[in-house]
Amino acid sequence: VAFCDDPDMSKVSPRHKIQLLRVLLAEDDVDAFVCLSEDSHNSEYVSVCDERRSYLTNFTGSAGVALVTRNEAMVFTDSRYYLQAGNQLSDDWNLMKMEPTDPTIDEVIFDKLKDKRVGIDPFQFPWSKMKTWTEKWEKKSSMLKRKDPSPSNNPPTLVPLTRNLVDSMWPNRPAIPQNPVKAHLVSLAGETVVSKLERVRKSITVDNKADAIVISALDQIGWLFNLRGTDIMCNPVFFSYALVSADAAHLFVGRRDGKIKDVMEAEAMEEMTKSGVTLHSYSDFNVSYLPSLVPSGSYVLVEKGTCSAAIATAVESAGATIVETEWASPIEIFKAKKNKEEVKGIRDAARRDSVAIIRFLAWVEEEIGKGKVYKEAELAEILGRYRQEVEGYVGDSFETISSVGKNSSVIHYKAEAGSEEELELRKDDIYLLDSGGQYVDGTTDVTRTECFGTPTEEQKFGYTACLKGHINLGRAVFPEGTCGLVLDAYARAPLWKEGLDYGHGTGHGIGAYMNVHEGPFGISGASRPGNLIRKSPYAQSMLLQPIERGYYMSNEPGYYVDGEYGFRIESDCVTFVSKRGEKEGKKVYLEFETVTKVPMSRNLTNVEMLSEEDKTWLNDYHFSCLQEIEPLLKDDERAVAWLTKQCA
Repeated sequence: VAFCDDPDMSKVSPRHKIQLLRVLLAEDDVDAFVCLSEDSHNSEYVSVCDERRSYLTNFTGSAGVALVTRNEAMVFTDSRYYLQAGNQLSDDWNLMKMEPTDPTIDEVIFDKLKDKRVGIDPFQFPWSKMKTWTEKWEKKSSMLKRKDPSPSNNPPTLVPLTRNLVDSMWPNRPAIPQNPVKAHLVSLAGETVVSKLERVRKSITVDNKADAIVISALDQIGWLFNLRGTDIMCNPVFFSYALVSADAAHLFVGRRDGKIKDVMEAEAMEEMTKSGVTLHSYSDFNVSYLPSLVPSGSYVLVEKGTCSAAIATAVESAGATIVETEWASPIEIFKAKKNKEEVKGIRDAARRDSVAIIRFLAWVEEEIGKGKVYKEAELAEILGRYRQEVEGYVGDSFETISSVGKNSSVIHYKAEAGSEEELELRKDDIYLLDSGGQYVDGTTDVTRTECFGTPTEEQKFGYTACLKGHINLGRAVFPEGTCGLVLDAYARAPLWKEGLDYGHGTGHGIGAYMNVHEGPFGISGASRPGNLIRKSPYAQSMLLQPIERGYYMSNEPGYYVDGEYGFRIESDCVTFVSKRGEKEGKKVYLEFETVTKVPMSRNLTNVEMLSEEDKTWLNDYHFSCLQEIEPLLKDDERAVAWLTKQCA
């Protein structure tokens, strides 16, 4: 079917895209299609060729699900993206807010599509989600049929399709990337591939009573094999699958054409050979080839939440039995705990990154003070130039959030140069800058909010409440194994005291020259009603994951006034064993080391709101910023003066 004569599909109206998709619904004999944000590897950030939901809906936020039926079109997203989605979605789409008390997408599907066929892409759709939805629907249907056994109360049916329907209506879809895969030095990784494989094999056989593990998460594969790539913007990963058994390790690469030698750099190829890793073409990871690697009758471990329905089908077709992890794969758990070489690299990268941010903020303050005006996207570009001067810089860890005034209230705002929404930064405006860098020795994610003129008392109140939350978590001392749900309350308590809160998590894991967001833990959930956490296995697993020494994460409370301004303060932290714990042999306590060294805003801080403990922490932090960063600023007198003033 010729869906569009003009290859520039950006000119196709949102309504026409929905109409095209409905033509495909009829062709594939389904009543609806679920379009996820993630790719076949359950990646949070995806390559442009996999941005199907963004293309279909024009909503570019990183989280959300589209549901198109024969007569409705809906986008589900969370509170971080309500304002953005409201601005980007046309009237043809219904924005479904994912509030704790609102119906979830599977509940909406059940209510609207009983006895209907719902199409999915089995390579995108997680196997665990497919099972969970089906089981919930069958249970609900069974209850309804006690009173009315008619077919109208039959549950919906998820139908794995042989094609992704959005791909079939996207003729100018960007090319699949296939960039070089590089070796990540052992001196930076802190552990050899052979050692990592030994740990994984022990976990497979001893802890999980399985014979092999299938890995589809790209960051886990990169960590395990000490490899890095650039197939997804801002994420040092490459398209791949892996299978590890007691006596073998297989890596599948080259998504576009499967030419291994064109993908793997010589040093990476040599490391794989030395480590006993067999290389295959990406396309060989399929139903016909897997039986040769997975013996019939064997048990294959897969990660709950990332294993796709297609992978599960392939494993089962080989005659093997799937063993699903309780939550995260052993690789995800191993990856979260940074070794001493990784922590050293993280500290070093964080210092150099702090230099770039400080130099930028000092420049902005001087320029704004001269009466010059800059727009949001231009400021983001200039920050990028400062980062490019930093030793070991590879790229950004995500697209910079450079937001002025009312745009700072949009949690994941993206400045589009020349757009109607883009604002100019002026002296008394609130300016929120959320950015990060990828360096050969570490990854950063830092947010600072500034006002280069005179803020209002109301603005100072909101910022300082946010700062108190940041300090409260930053100075926490807690038993090793404490979960993120408990720690979340530390950051929110000062805001709760003022009747304030924020609609996003407080902390997420960060990779070591790897993805800026990683699991298996998170600091969040304290504002969520307990009965809703009880209903969500995902929330329970993420929020109840024990936090251990060597975990690298963000500390980022916020406060937002819709349509006016927003504040967020984010620093990167590493957990370490506290000297203030109980006596040797008893419980171990942890503290946070804040590795980001960028001062807080003096203009926005209401010192009278700070307790003596708050002031002590803040003074100590600013002293460390001055001591560690001033020597790195070299001949940048403007930056030295700005840093000295902010830390005074």
